[in-house]
Amino acid sequence: MIKVILLFSFTTLLISCIAQQQYYIDKTTSHKEVARLYIAEGRYTDALKELELAKKTIECDAETFNLLATVYMAKKDFSKAEEALDEALRRNPNYSEAYTNYGTLRMLQGRYQEAIHYFEKALANPFYLNAHLAYTNMGWAYYQLGDKEKALNSLFSALKENARATKSLIYIALIHLNEGDLTSAEFYLKRVLKTDRGSAEARYHLGEVFLRQGRHELAKEIWESVVQLNPGSEWGNLAEDRLYLLKRMELSR
Repeated sequence: MIKVILLFSFTTLLISCIAQQQYYIDKTTSHKEVARLYIAEGRYTDALKELELAKKTIECDAETFNLLATVYMAKKDFSKAEEALDEALRRNPNYSEAYTNYGTLRMLQGRYQEAIHYFEKALANPFYLNAHLAYTNMGWAYYQLGDKEKALNSLFSALKENARATKSLIYIALIHLNEGDLTSAEFYLKRVLKTDRGSAEARYHLGEVFLRQGRHELAKEIWESVVQLNPGSEWGNLAEDRLYLLKRMELSR
């Protein structure tokens, strides 16, 4: 009888704990989902508020701290971003997303060799679903270090993982653009726009290709589309600057 009572008490407690834990997990997921939406919209302060609420509903959640790091990086608070990533990896030492973010943080700090180290740690996990992100950033880190061959190898590895890896294609195009290979740069940027017609970044760089090719009307047309589609954004403002330059060039003729 005592054994039955003990077993019942333990089972009841266990069910209660499981139910309570599931409640907190559901609450945390809700706050994280809202935070992701805010991050996508660039509303980082709002995202931060949601993630702080998520922290209060469950203690051991590496993903919450990884998202916090994303927000802090966007806000240029690199110290807090590093603290959040350390916390994420303390909770889950095999968390590839956090290693990729750590590498991204090091790139923002100009510490490219260290960045590559973190990307390699992320890629050491054979189950990493977003391996293309690590390969993409690692490729750009290699390029910043002056190793074009390793840069392109990494970027094409990203495309093997995800054929529609937009940023990888843009980086490949930029490498060709910087090397003066305008034909290849145009090819890869147009490849981006086949699947992501609204990519302001690809449109902006394609305008630069057209400008260097002397196709000023095409450059003007595509930069105007960037401004129209993304008014007041980073790419929209950059496109406005190029349009102003183009106008000055035309007036000086």
